[in-house]
Amino acid sequence: MTTEPAADAQPRAGRGSYDAVASRSVAPGAPDWFHAAMAAERHAGTVDVDGTSIGYLSWGPQHGPATVLVHGGAAHAMWWAPLAARLDVSRRVVAMDLSGHGTSDWRPTYSGTTWADEIAAVAAATSEGPATVVGHSLGGIVLADLATRRGRQLERILLVDSPVWPTAPEPEGALTREAGRRSRTYPDLATALARFRLVPAQRCANQWYVDHIARHGLVRVDGGWTWRFDPQVFVGRTGARQIVRFEGDLDDAACPWSLVMGSRSYLADGAAAAFSGRRGSDLRFVDDAAHHVMLDQPLALLGTLQELLGT
Repeated sequence: MTTEPAADAQPRAGRGSYDAVASRSVAPGAPDWFHAAMAAERHAGTVDVDGTSIGYLSWGPQHGPATVLVHGGAAHAMWWAPLAARLDVSRRVVAMDLSGHGTSDWRPTYSGTTWADEIAAVAAATSEGPATVVGHSLGGIVLADLATRRGRQLERILLVDSPVWPTAPEPEGALTREAGRRSRTYPDLATALARFRLVPAQRCANQWYVDHIARHGLVRVDGGWTWRFDPQVFVGRTGARQIVRFEGDLDDAACPWSLVMGSRSYLADGAAAAFSGRRGSDLRFVDDAAHHVMLDQPLALLGTLQELLGT
């Protein structure tokens, strides 16, 4: 493994557009609202951040203030797509891909600071005035850091099952333990789908949503199918495993914030101990949801976000 990129190393190209997988977006057993949301008109765009193309999707009016949705580690914008189309029909809603994920370019190395810059750039490019930003898991960690450093640029932040307190468990578990390994190429789509796993592992009754994110997380390459994310996203400049953590304090956020947790998430007890009754905190729980809240209780999460956004 090369541990230090050459000085002139260029970003590697991302994994194509989501339109290319439209024909395989079928989610067996999905409810009517899901199919209606996936059929809603959406637009694709890109923003250049330090020479790296950052992709995003948007729904609703292409003007005015925006709500930007950020995925977790090794995930992609389509995790949010079924909810993005329904979140607020009066406001632009944007789901972005961090570098090394989805349709965005790959970088020689990654960091929470760089990802925060990407969130800020997408928010500035897509929102007329300060944006509201929603981040899940790793996306919330990066967003919390952005809010403490440059929160005046944001209207507010909503963090979804993100470990954003000092004693929180290590994020992304098994993903970071396998940092740097090359993604396997599978001979056919069925084989690849059979290998999809949620990290951290959890049961999920909505297999149609899992099928949706798995299919959009795959891309055809020479020799078969592979995952869209760069395995190097959890590797630092020295080649060692990199853990992205929030080292700040949400009390220092320069914008309003709320934390939405799954009631059966592995983070739930820690969040309750860290924030329940804490002055100025806004902690909500979505019943019967684990870490991947949108997969377990999509409509309940949607309702909670809409309440917080005042839509």
